[in-house]
Amino acid sequence: MDERGERDLLARKVRARRVELGLSVRAAAQAAEMDRNTWSYLEDGSKKTAEFKYAGIERALQWEPGSVTAILDGRDPTPVTAPSEADDEEIELVRGDKKLTPEMRDRIIALIHERRKRQKAASLEETRNMIELFRRG
Repeated sequence: MDERGERDLLARKVRARRVELGLSVRAAAQAAEMDRNTWSYLEDGSKKTAEFKYAGIERALQWEPGSVTAILDGRDPTPVTAPSEADDEEIELVRGDKKLTPEMRDRIIALIHERRKRQKAASLEETRNMIELFRRG
């Protein structure tokens, strides 16, 4: 496969995964620690993505390391294996409450996942700020 074909394949896989995860372009770019325009170029296949960006892309899309290279080699990416909800004490607390309807349980669990994503994003931003403070000396 030529370079343009590889970029197109990567673009399709990246966009599909971003949509599957319910991420906006801005959120995906932030999670990958790249500019939103750079992410857009990745998704439209118009520019080659630098190899040093692969780890950020994989992190944003919850793929195992090496997944971008696998796609470029014609293989499938490997999603990160998340801990089972059965091992999640907070989720089990909701699932075990018999006074909640199934719809209520599902909504609470969705809210827990949304809260965790916000907390993770806030933690990443705080870490970036700390790094910048230490760089300034």
